[in-house]
Amino acid sequence: MSKKTVYIAGYECFLPDGRERAQRAVALCEKYGWQGISPVLGHESGQEIDFSAGGPRAARQIFQNNINYINLSDIIIANINNFRGWEPDGGTCFELGYAFSQGKKLYTFIDDDRPCYEKYIGNIHKDGPFWRDDNGAFFESGCCNLMISGPAKVVRGTFRDALELAVKEREE
Repeated sequence: MSKKTVYIAGYECFLPDGRERAQRAVALCEKYGWQGISPVLGHESGQEIDFSAGGPRAARQIFQNNINYINLSDIIIANINNFRGWEPDGGTCFELGYAFSQGKKLYTFIDDDRPCYEKYIGNIHKDGPFWRDDNGAFFESGCCNLMISGPAKVVRGTFRDALELAVKEREE
């Protein structure tokens, strides 16, 4: 059985302890006999980011590195907890969509898996079978947008919980 490669996605890269979090996730992958690839830590297939060249150039390099890393991976495990609002990080959502388009297996983790309408901070009202927000827009029934919860395995818990599910499904 060949070693599976896991692309580790999420907003942790923006946090002050993002590097340490990525190191723990990669170490956990290794514990299960898998290889973890985190954009925060880089990989031999990526290029070194030249932050001195300015934002747009560095952004293009980061984007290309992340695409390369996803291409190398068998699965993606993504943090879909709220980030800067009540939705998952936009970059993570893109990575999930790209990985899906490449035929990768998707696993996600979230702290609060209640339906969106139960987590919404504003006013909601029931309209027939739908819950609607302040603007009258209806909520999807899952814990996040169906474009994520549809193709991905959503796990209430942590990176470890999602990884353990992926390992279990591989062994079945």
